[in-house]
Amino acid sequence: MELYYKDLISEDASLDELVDDLMCIVQGADELVEATGAGIDQGRLAEIASRLAWLKRGLRQLQTRARASAQATDRLLHRYPYSAAGFALGLGLAAGILFRRRGR
Repeated sequence: MELYYKDLISEDASLDELVDDLMCIVQGADELVEATGAGIDQGRLAEIASRLAWLKRGLRQLQTRARASAQATDRLLHRYPYSAAGFALGLGLAAGILFRRRGR
């Protein structure tokens, strides 16, 4: 028996929002560098542009890996739903016991 959880991977996942926000920040920084580029020497401007390009590549890679991880988790949960629920239950019980001991 297979269980199907509709929209287990949210389209508006918080990681995607974070990556989008960071991309907006990078784009704003890029526009700021272009707007104030007249007062900066060419060597410094090239360094800032290369760092912005490096940051953009890193953000795209982060987004790609996050989506791949979420899809792999989704496939795993669809393949072994009862094992995943049992694992989550056991992990929750262990965490509850540890926190209760720590509270005494």
